Amino acid sequence: MAEVLNDLPQGCDHTIDILNRLPTEVLSDICHDVLFFLQFKIPAIDVETLREKFEENRIHIEDKDLQSILHILKYIYRSASKLKVQRDSLKRQLLSSIKFTEETSENIACNWKEYGDVLKSDHSFPMFDVGKLIDMQWKLGVAVSSDGCRNLNSTFVSMTLKVADTSGKLTSHAFEMTIPQFKNISKQLQEMAKSMEMI
Repeated sequence: MAEVLNDLPQGCDHTIDILNRLPTEVLSDICHDVLFFLQFKIPAIDVETLREKFEENRIHIEDKDLQSILHILKYIYRSASKLKVQRDSLKRQLLSSIKFTEETSENIACNWKEYGDVLKSDHSFPMFDVGKLIDMQWKLGVAVSSDGCRNLNSTFVSMTLKVADTSGKLTSHAFEMTIPQFKNISKQLQEMAKSMEMI
């Protein structure tokens, strides 16, 4: 029988130790968020709200440890979905790893039973993390001159994309395109929109 934790990345002991020390309510909230994220019910996991819960419970946790917790829980729930594991089997597998405590295993398994049905029945969700486009801004510009050319008069489009990764962290990506490049992207987006209308 395939096990949920078969391919758990090495070096997770520290993160599992943190999971084992979390209060039941806090761990349960994190499990809810991870499961809702995997079901596309929320676009990203609200890391700021989780940090506030940690502060309320007087828990100090580093950002990298919080990210590791989210990654391990996503891994566990995705593996459980792929293998169509039931609650009792998931709990037993977590306990058999000797890394998870009884309470942590029970909490993860109970949330799986309560909120994991959609994932067990529909295996069409992606198995990778992608960000969400939050904002897109563009402006048309004209480069009048440069060091090498006094009369450049070249038009360009400047774009800035604001993307939230799966942890909720916002990143801006700025780039410039020539007018032909912009027209090409615009044409591709129009083709995508037409294809989506047919669905």
